[in-house]
Amino acid sequence: MAGCIALSPSTAYAQDEKQDEFVRIWYDTCYGKKDTEKCYQLSKELIEKYPNNNYRKNAEGKVKQYEQGKAWDKFQTALKTYYTPPQDAAKLDQLFAASEEYLKIDPNQQTVVGHMAVAGAKGAMGEVYKNLDKVKGYVETALKAFDSITPPEGWKKEEWEPLREIVLAQMNQYLGWHLIMGTKGDQNQGLNYLTKAIQVRGKDGDGWKDPNNYYLRSAVYSNQYAEFRKSYDAMPDDQKTGDAGKEILKKINELLDTKLIPEYARILATATKPETKGLYDFAKPEFDKLWEFRTGAKDKASDYVKNYVADPTIASVPIPAKPEDTSVLVAPTPTTGAANVKLSTSGSAMAPSAKNAANGSGKGAASSNGGKSTSTKGKGAKSGSKGKKKRG
Repeated sequence: MAGCIALSPSTAYAQDEKQDEFVRIWYDTCYGKKDTEKCYQLSKELIEKYPNNNYRKNAEGKVKQYEQGKAWDKFQTALKTYYTPPQDAAKLDQLFAASEEYLKIDPNQQTVVGHMAVAGAKGAMGEVYKNLDKVKGYVETALKAFDSITPPEGWKKEEWEPLREIVLAQMNQYLGWHLIMGTKGDQNQGLNYLTKAIQVRGKDGDGWKDPNNYYLRSAVYSNQYAEFRKSYDAMPDDQKTGDAGKEILKKINELLDTKLIPEYARILATATKPETKGLYDFAKPEFDKLWEFRTGAKDKASDYVKNYVADPTIASVPIPAKPEDTSVLVAPTPTTGAANVKLSTSGSAMAPSAKNAANGSGKGAASSNGGKSTSTKGKGAKSGSKGKKKRG
């Protein structure tokens, strides 16, 4: 019988008064005093205690806004920490964790997606991070997020395009590296990714003037050179001087003249900064020995390299090759693998965005009033109870 007894008017009135008082305090804290920390706590309490209150959506907006802001700050801290030397796998994992935490709140935040992928690619290619497939997942997600030429809602063209260039250049480079050097996969597919990377003409050299791209391509051509040599060396002497041997020698010379020598020249033309010295130091002796073998014209080598300085993406410039000699192979032994060569990871990084948690997603986070409720504009907090009983 006790469970069937309705609340008396006085009891209902008291409960309404208590709720109204709580809402007034909540409203004054969030919109008057703008005490962020206390507003967050009171908003959670309002949602829990008064789920049917008219201001529930506003409170939910405040909670999301607060948690999103905290997650954004955590992401920014992890990003700064990772790029503060020395970089290591633990710092990168912390960045990934902070990024994933933020993306649970705002899944379409392109800035976070881009930073995760760029940092991961640099870490993997710089031999700091070993979970290559994990990085590959972030890279593929970033390429999708930055696929559109048209800036997403909330982005200005001058903000979107530079970041998009970095992502397209470095993510395609990573996918090429992943196949060529990381997992030893489909080399031709790796070349396709590098072609996409080189097509990006970033104003700071991303893509088209990045020596990493040309080094990776040279690794593929060097492997092809080694395979030709292997086939030739396996032939009996009588076949080497026959049609089969001459055909392989022709292919070797063509590969050297149109691909490998020009690729080494592109590395020399683009690896001009202190941080790319390792690439230059690798390519110089390789270029010199092949140039001498195919041309015998040392005095023309420097001018040949200069062909690629202004634009390394131009078609391979013909070399002044010596007359063909397909009677015997005396080409230098190919250098493959180059395990001691480290790629440069100093290319353009995505600058910390001026966008914050409130607009970084391109769509914006929760509004300052948690839901654009017109009832909160210039008015005191009204009664939060729905369907109140008439007081008497």
